[in-house]
Amino acid sequence: MISMLHLFKTDKGKNKSLFFPGKAALIVLILLCVCGIQSLRAEDGGDSDVSSLSYSLRLRGESERIDLSNSRLNPDNLLRRYDERLEGFLLGSAMYRGLGGVVETELRLGYEYLAGESLTASFDDDELSAVINQLYYRSSSEPFSFVLGRKKVRWGVGYSYSPTDLVTQLKNPEDPDDRLSRVEGADLLQVSYLNGSSQIDLVYFPEVDWNFDNSFIGKSRVGMRWYQFIDPFDLSFVGMIDDDGEWAAGLNTSVAVGNALELHAEYLYSSDNDRNYPDTGVDPEQFIYPYFPSSSDGVHDVLLGGQYTFDNNLNLTLEYLYRSSGYSESEFDAYYNHIAWLDNQYFQLVDNEPAVSGLKEAAVNFRAPQRRHYLFTRLYHPEVVRFVSLEMYSYVGLEDGSGFFVIMPTYKGSDSFDLYVRLKKFWGDQDTEFGLVPEDLSAIVGVSLYMGG
Repeated sequence: MISMLHLFKTDKGKNKSLFFPGKAALIVLILLCVCGIQSLRAEDGGDSDVSSLSYSLRLRGESERIDLSNSRLNPDNLLRRYDERLEGFLLGSAMYRGLGGVVETELRLGYEYLAGESLTASFDDDELSAVINQLYYRSSSEPFSFVLGRKKVRWGVGYSYSPTDLVTQLKNPEDPDDRLSRVEGADLLQVSYLNGSSQIDLVYFPEVDWNFDNSFIGKSRVGMRWYQFIDPFDLSFVGMIDDDGEWAAGLNTSVAVGNALELHAEYLYSSDNDRNYPDTGVDPEQFIYPYFPSSSDGVHDVLLGGQYTFDNNLNLTLEYLYRSSGYSESEFDAYYNHIAWLDNQYFQLVDNEPAVSGLKEAAVNFRAPQRRHYLFTRLYHPEVVRFVSLEMYSYVGLEDGSGFFVIMPTYKGSDSFDLYVRLKKFWGDQDTEFGLVPEDLSAIVGVSLYMGG
C-alpha cells in the first residue's frame, strides 16, 4: 500500500524550474490545441470526418492551516512539519482524434508555498512544477487495442484502496479521489485482446528516468490482467514480475445486487516486503539499537467492501482492509517504547542530538498503514441542501482505535464553479498509530473553476 503519511520532510528547494518532460507536455498541449482549432473550423465547414480535439481546463486553489499535535515523534517540531500551505494548479486534459487513433494527455502546472515554525526558527519553501500525469496514444483494430505512453491504469475495484492496481496505484485512503490530481500514470506499452465479455491485457511498464541521471530504462516490469464478465460478476486475475524476480499475483471481483447495492473484494500476494521492523528482543532504552531489520516474508493484501445507495441518494461505502506486513502488537510496542524513551531523553539531556537523530530515524520508518486491520467508512450525498454536496469519511485502525476523519461540504454554483471546505481530524492516544502523527486538525478552503471545450 502506498504510504499515506510522510512524517520526515526534506527541503524541496525554492523556485524550481520546469523540467524537460513538463516543457515537452506544454508544447504538445499547445500543438494539440492549434490542431483542434483548425479541425473544429473544418467541422463547421461541413466535413464531419476530419480529425477533432476536445479539451478541458481545471483551475484549483487551496489555502490550508494545520494545527500540529503534541506527538512524541515531533517535540518542538524537530521534524520541521509545515503548518501553512497555499497551492494552486492548472490541470489541462485533451483528447485528439487522428493519426489512426486517439491521443490523450493530462498536464498539471502547479505552484505550492509551505511555511512552518520550529523551536529555533521559522522556515518556508515554495515550488513551481510541471508534471505530465498522462500522455499516450491509443489505437485499435478489432480484436486488438494498443497503448503507448504514460497512462493511468485502473485494474482494481476498491474505493479507498486497490491492492490489485499493480500498474498505477490510484487509490489512497487519505484522499481516495486524488483531489489535487497528483497521481501520475505509468510509462508503458500495452496490448489488449478483446473477445466478447472477456479481455486480456499485457503491459510492459519499466522504471524510466526522465532526468537522465542514470540509465533511461531502469528496472523492467511486465504485468498481465485477464478480465471476464460472468453475469452478474466481474472477475479479474492480475499479476506482475520484474527483472529482479520479484512478483505479485491476485484477483478481484465485484457484483451488483439490484439497483442499490454493490459488493467487491480484492486479494493480492506480493513476494517483496520493503517494510522495516523493530527488533522486539532488544532493550528500547538505548541510543544504539539494532533498528528495523527487514522481513523476507511475502505480503498478503485483502480488501472486502461494498456500497449502498438509499432512496434519498445518500451513498454509504464500507471497506475492510488487511495487510499482513503491518506491525504486530509486540512490534508496534517496541517501536513506540523506543520513541517514548527518545522523547524523554530529548527533554532531559543537555546535548539532545542523539535523541534528535533517533527520532528522525523513527519518523523515516513511520509509514501508515503501520498496523494490519483497518476500516474505511464513507457517506456521500450529492445535494444535502440546494447546490451543496457533503462527503464524510473515516479511516480507523481496528487494533488501537486511532484514525482520522474528513468532512468536506462543497457548494456547486454552476457546472464550472465550486467552493469547498475540508476539515481533517486525527485522533488517538500518544501510544497509538495515529496518535504518533504530528498533526491534530487541518482546515482547507478551496475553489475550483472548470472550463471545457
